[in-house]
Amino acid sequence: MSLRNRLLHTHTELSEEEAEKLSTGTRDRYTVAVKPPKHGKQPETLEELLRGITELQSGFLGFRNASPIVAYEIRRDTSDNLRFQFTLPTKRLERKLRTHLSTEIPDVEFDTGVNGLPVTAGDTVGGGMLTLGRMDCYPLRTEFKDPPTNAIASALHRHAMHDTRVVVQVLFQPLTGKPVRRWYWRRRTYQRLGYLRKEKEKLRGNRPPTPRERSQADAVEEKAGTRRYRTAIRFFIAGAGEYTPSRVKELAGGFNVYESGETGQYLDTVTVTPLREKRITDFSRTVAQRRFGNWNRSFQASRSELAGLIALPSLNQENIDYSQP
Repeated sequence: MSLRNRLLHTHTELSEEEAEKLSTGTRDRYTVAVKPPKHGKQPETLEELLRGITELQSGFLGFRNASPIVAYEIRRDTSDNLRFQFTLPTKRLERKLRTHLSTEIPDVEFDTGVNGLPVTAGDTVGGGMLTLGRMDCYPLRTEFKDPPTNAIASALHRHAMHDTRVVVQVLFQPLTGKPVRRWYWRRRTYQRLGYLRKEKEKLRGNRPPTPRERSQADAVEEKAGTRRYRTAIRFFIAGAGEYTPSRVKELAGGFNVYESGETGQYLDTVTVTPLREKRITDFSRTVAQRRFGNWNRSFQASRSELAGLIALPSLNQENIDYSQP
């Protein structure tokens, strides 16, 4: 065993008190389980749903972002049950979700979701996060023939990662307020635009930007001019023990579909490996409470990017909780 593996922890065992707190979660929010139809055409992304539930709110003279934080989760509490749910901070947003999702997917059904995490005393827990591999002004892939979450759901079929309970969480909040931070992001973005579109120096003279650089510049400029969301993608894994890092990589493979060949943007994997085991419990608590906290590796995603990350899968799979035919 290497020195690094001796010093860093990839999982921890929960006490009875810790397990009870994590399994309870928070009760001041509204969680809705969403059951996709087993048959029929579904939208590849849920961009219209995002438009409908987006609420911009700022506080303290416009310097603080008070917009609501929404969580989308793909949960496998048991190998035979794969469910999808949204957690929202207000009853008003819950009604909006039901209305707009029913419009986009007429045969969808709703049920009461689960608040806490699927843990009991003595379980080992760990997790990981995804972050963008390039500057977040470069967009991810946004055009698909089928819902991109099909790849994630396939990775969680009933025979995969046996006896491992999983929560894949996408946390997002529309950006407003924080004018200095937003100004700095736009400044860096337009500096990148200038670099992509300018002539590049060569040993003998300059060369014009390549067609690829021009298309990347167009994609970056389009993202800079659209509504953006602070976004975090996290994995919570229970019951995997020493195989937790392997499970994180296996789950991350389902997100390879979002890699953009045009911009080169991709999602990079980070496994939670702190020096103190207690920090893993802190990470788990942040996931259970659906808040960004210090464990997020957040990035800015456009509406079209985020719409693909929260899509409902359209594949037929034995353990998916479908709506009634």
